[in-house]
Amino acid sequence: MKKFVVFDLDDTLVDSVGGIDRWFVELSEQRALGAEGLSFLRAEQQRPVSPEETFRAIVDRFGFSESPSELRRLFWHRWPHLVQTVDGVPENLGRLREHGWRTALLTNGREDQQRPKMRDGLGDYFDVLCFTHDEVASKPHPEAFRIVERRAGTALRGGWMVGDSLEDDIEGAAALGMSTIWVSGGRDLPTGGVLPDEVVKTVDEAFPILLARGAHTS
Repeated sequence: MKKFVVFDLDDTLVDSVGGIDRWFVELSEQRALGAEGLSFLRAEQQRPVSPEETFRAIVDRFGFSESPSELRRLFWHRWPHLVQTVDGVPENLGRLREHGWRTALLTNGREDQQRPKMRDGLGDYFDVLCFTHDEVASKPHPEAFRIVERRAGTALRGGWMVGDSLEDDIEGAAALGMSTIWVSGGRDLPTGGVLPDEVVKTVDEAFPILLARGAHTS
């Protein structure tokens, strides 16, 4: 196998969902919403609606002076700074590189939105960084993966993709001949669709798999 791996960022290497909850906690404390208000915010996050509807519901519920779009801008300004790196990720990425792995980051989003989430020197552990919303295509479009391929100077086929989205990460990568590791976050694997080669609950479980597979090529 090839020692080349592409990682997703949000809810793979960093805890983006946890950052949303931390913003809700900050908001409820700053505006004295109380425990009931925080419960409403957390429940609103789980509703299968658009972000616009979510922010409108929050403004309506609490009578905020901001419009829904203004509150959403406040969120986007603060949220990236509340996202935390998953424990052990920098050390594990460093270990991969020590064992001869080439590494790439492929994340949907603009660089100015995603960079603040990449603390703990995270960007230093990659040979290639690709922020797709600054490019011509986003995952799962093949061109998003091809950009990484060209910049890394390493073919995708035979390499690995690690991510939490079955559609964007797993199906997109598998279509180009990559092996895949799905970071489930405890979710059950749905029936139908492309199956990942490996399923892990958190990304820390993915690194031993990669190191073990890579050892067979040394």
